[in-house]
This record gives sequence, C-alpha cells and structure tokens, in this order.
Amino acid sequence: MAYHFLYIVLTTLNSWVPTEGFIYGLLVVGAFLIAGVSLSIFTFYEDCYWGDKAYRKFLKEGKKSSAKV
Repeated sequence: MAYHFLYIVLTTLNSWVPTEGFIYGLLVVGAFLIAGVSLSIFTFYEDCYWGDKAYRKFLKEGKKSSAKV
C-alpha cells in the first residue's frame, strides 16, 4: 500500500524538479569528495607503504625474527 502512495507522489505534475545549477553543484561536491578520498588513500600508501622498505619487509615476511622493523 505504501508503494502505491509513493508512486502517486512521484508521478504527479507538481513534482519537484531540481534546477540545472543544483545538479552542477552536486556534481562539483561529489567530484571534490571523490578527489579527497582518493588523495587520502594515495598519501597513506605513499607514506606508510611505498616509502617504508622495512615495513614492507615486515608485512612480507610476517613475524619472523629476521623481519625486525
């Protein structure tokens, strides 16, 4: 029953239609969000993984006595 009400609300002629500026703004906000998350992931791997040879060796060899950091 609730689905019928939702269908009626969404198909009426007085439905809210977002403006073109709102859509572009949402696109820009999404792009900055994706760029920020990507940059955060990249800097983590650059600082904590790729640039730290001893840490990579520790991850590769596990908790062996020869893999001291």
